[in-house]
This record gives sequence, C-alpha cells and structure tokens, in this order.
Amino acid sequence: MLRILFGLALAAASAAAAAQELEPGEWRFTSTVTSPMLPKPQTMSVTQCVKREDAADSSRWMGKQDGDCKVTPGRKTGDSFSWEVSCPKSGMRGKGSVRYGRGTIESEIQMSGDMQGRKFDMLTKMSGRRLGPCK
Repeated sequence: MLRILFGLALAAASAAAAAQELEPGEWRFTSTVTSPMLPKPQTMSVTQCVKREDAADSSRWMGKQDGDCKVTPGRKTGDSFSWEVSCPKSGMRGKGSVRYGRGTIESEIQMSGDMQGRKFDMLTKMSGRRLGPCK
C-alpha cells in the first residue's frame, strides 16, 4: 500500500512541477509519508537526472500517473502551485501544494480515503534539490 501512496504523491508532485520548468541536472528527491496507519514515518529518496529536453515535461522524468487519479490544477503564483487530486475507483482524495525556487522544490500532499476497507489519512512532504550537472 505504501508504494501506491508514494507513487500517487510523486504523480501529484509531477503535475505540480509541470507548472514550473525544473533546471536540468542531477536532482535528489526525498519524500516522507506520515499516517496513523504507519508505525513510524516512511522516507524514500531517489536521485534523478533531469535532462534539458525533459525539464519542461515532468512526466518524462517523474513517471506516468498510474491508476484512476485525476489531478486538478488550483492556484498558481510566481513560486507556488496548488492542486486537488481525486481517485474515485480507489476511494482516495486530497490536496497539495508545491513551492519552488532556483535549484529547489518542496511539496506537501494531504490524502484521505478508504483503502481495502480501512480509512486512512496521510501526509507526504517532498523536497528536492539540484545537485549539479548530470553525471
């Protein structure tokens, strides 16, 4: 279940990142998921090369959105973006926001729903920073 939720968080962050082109280069993304369903916070990290041709199309470096989830864009400012996400088949819904700057990105996603007959609430915080040129 954690992989599904982590994948959803990345997909939502991917949609948000599309609102702002990332600077090409090597990026390190770290996500921490907290939920009453989990014994302790779960953290996952990935290092990814974002090539120049991929920077404007986040689906090329963050992966394609899986499942029945639909991300609806919300408010956009010069350095932030918000959205709502709805997954009718899996019974999940939530909202998120992202803030970005030169070489950094931070997002927060709140999800709730009913998964496999169990209600859940989840908070995912993701941060990313550019490490330098791709190796």
